[in-house]
Amino acid sequence: MSTPFSHTTRAIASDSIRALVVVTLLGFLLLIAWLIWFFTKDITIYSVSDDARLEQEQNTIHVSTQRIGRVITVDAELGDTLVAGDILVQLDTSVLDLSLKGDTKISESLRDQLDSVQRERRLLDKKIGEDEKALSDQLKILEQRYQLQASNQKIQAEVADRYERLLEKQQSSELDYLAAKRTYQQMAMATLKIQADIRALEDRRAQLISEYELEVSTLKQRNQDIDGKLAEVDTRIQQSHLAVSEQKLRAPIAGKLAALAEIREGEVLAAGQQIATIQAEGLISIQAFFPPALALGHIQPGQQARVKLDGFSWARYGQLEARVERVASAVQQGKVLVQLSLQGEVPPHLPLLHDLPARVEIATGKKTPYQLLLQRAGEILSGKAPKDVMEEGA
Repeated sequence: MSTPFSHTTRAIASDSIRALVVVTLLGFLLLIAWLIWFFTKDITIYSVSDDARLEQEQNTIHVSTQRIGRVITVDAELGDTLVAGDILVQLDTSVLDLSLKGDTKISESLRDQLDSVQRERRLLDKKIGEDEKALSDQLKILEQRYQLQASNQKIQAEVADRYERLLEKQQSSELDYLAAKRTYQQMAMATLKIQADIRALEDRRAQLISEYELEVSTLKQRNQDIDGKLAEVDTRIQQSHLAVSEQKLRAPIAGKLAALAEIREGEVLAAGQQIATIQAEGLISIQAFFPPALALGHIQPGQQARVKLDGFSWARYGQLEARVERVASAVQQGKVLVQLSLQGEVPPHLPLLHDLPARVEIATGKKTPYQLLLQRAGEILSGKAPKDVMEEGA
């Protein structure tokens, strides 16, 4: 009976062998992948605190008057929630306003005087430029005339010398010689006149420059005097603005108006009198306590951490991100204090209340599953079981 189904039996046997080979290969590949993961995959190690709590720093500021003043208005009420810069009380500034107005007018007048001095300087520079150009042009013309006259004088001197030699040889009349000599003397006088004119122009230019420098020096001195007076007036104006600003008593920080003095409009307040107390919400920090074995040598400032509030599911409310700020160097009551600061945005609906218990997990390193297995084996054999958690890393 088996003969008609011999082919079917061999096909089934062949399919079974192929399936076994495929399963074996898949198992082998899975084993290799697991071994690679086991020996190479990094897993982030978190040290978990034994105890942790949120702490809120209270910040209380007292507001006092800087100088004597009469109350004009009271702009805040006890219990108000304030932002920094809100006006609490305004004091009379009429005297300061009058002083400020007078100094402002003086400042404007001094600035006008500075503008006038600068205009005078520009006109003076323009005038000296024009005068120097005119003198330079005249001097250039005289120098050209001098060169021409000197050249003609030299020629005439040669003519007079030639007539003199001819006269000695009795080849020329004495009258011609005297005429040539007289012409030479006239040219010499003209040359000296041009030289005198050149020196006079040079002296005039030097005088102009000297007068210009003297006037510039005078203008600079006037400018410095006005600048000095203007600096004094500007200082008084700044002081007056500061005094006016100080007469508006403002909230230096945001917070709640915890105390307000009983003051009325028209009342005169003394300098340094306290008029209000503002209490602001301080920063939230985390105080966490770790076993020495998990903290010392493992937790360092700057490490990142995550905070989960007790009683609030992190899956629903989220968790807080934090950073290690300080690690105590001494062990107190068998614990090490670690102080952390909050980082990033706080998840919505997650309450931040003073003394709220929490759990802090600090990333202290990365290990492979192989290293973790050896560590756990050693801990089990030594009877130690540190409180930490693992999370797979990149």
